[in-house]
Amino acid sequence: MAKVPDTPENMSRCLCAGCPSFPGSGGFFCAKGKSDSEIRKRGCLCTDCANFREFSLVDGYYCAAGAAGEGAQ
Repeated sequence: MAKVPDTPENMSRCLCAGCPSFPGSGGFFCAKGKSDSEIRKRGCLCTDCANFREFSLVDGYYCAAGAAGEGAQ
C-alpha cells in the first residue's frame, strides 16, 4: 500500500470532515496519521475518497488506525 503524500492537492480531496466517524478536529488522516481523539466508528468514507483510489489504499478508518503505509489495518 502506498503512502499518501501530504500535499495541498491531496488534502483538498479529503472527505474526513464529512465522515460519520469524524472526531471533530484534524483530518487527512490517511496522510497525517491517526487522530489524538477517541474515534467512535459509525461509518467510514475512506473508500469513497479520490486519494483512496489514486494511491491504491486498502481498509479504512485511518483516523483510528494511522496513516496509510504505516501499518494501518
